[in-house]
Amino acid sequence: MLTPSETRAREATISRRALLLGTSAVAVAAALPAVQVAPVAAKVAKPPMPTWIVGTPGEWDHEVIRAATREAAVRLRCEECEFEGSPDADPASGEGGPECECEACYESRGFEATRVPEWDGRSADSIGGGDWLVVGREALCDRCGYETSADACGHNVGGKAVCEDCLTLADWDIVDPERAAELRAEQEDESLPASLESQKEGAADSASVKERA
Repeated sequence: MLTPSETRAREATISRRALLLGTSAVAVAAALPAVQVAPVAAKVAKPPMPTWIVGTPGEWDHEVIRAATREAAVRLRCEECEFEGSPDADPASGEGGPECECEACYESRGFEATRVPEWDGRSADSIGGGDWLVVGREALCDRCGYETSADACGHNVGGKAVCEDCLTLADWDIVDPERAAELRAEQEDESLPASLESQKEGAADSASVKERA
């Protein structure tokens, strides 16, 4: 059994040992080379696929196609090549060659593909008739169903294609406030003679009543 003095000496020895061990651990840690933590690479969003309008010039068969190139857009617009009557058909590329007369190849030679960067990244459902008018294309009026275009005074009203006949004053306030003001002035000028005529008729009625009296 230890005496009180021996106990205190032993405790002091343990404390010094713990202190030395702790100091050594700090020194070793400081001597270790710093570990470089590789940053997590951020996911880079892929650029949207280019948008094209593909169809026959002058016809109403144009469609929105997403493709990397003009040629790819035209191929996607067509049916698959049938390789009929084409001695230089290339199945690896999916093209029938310049002499191929299958329906897909024949139609593709008459198609045009116009790049529309304004529509890149937009879903097909979000592209309305009004958007076709904005890029200089024809569209069907969303109110009456007739053909219209920017040249025919068709306008994009909230994404909808609206022909001139279907435009209201509220629509003109949106697409052309100056024209809206002119239309209101015209309406006031047209209603003024009618109101004057009503006043004359009222005065004549009053005069006839006085005569009978």
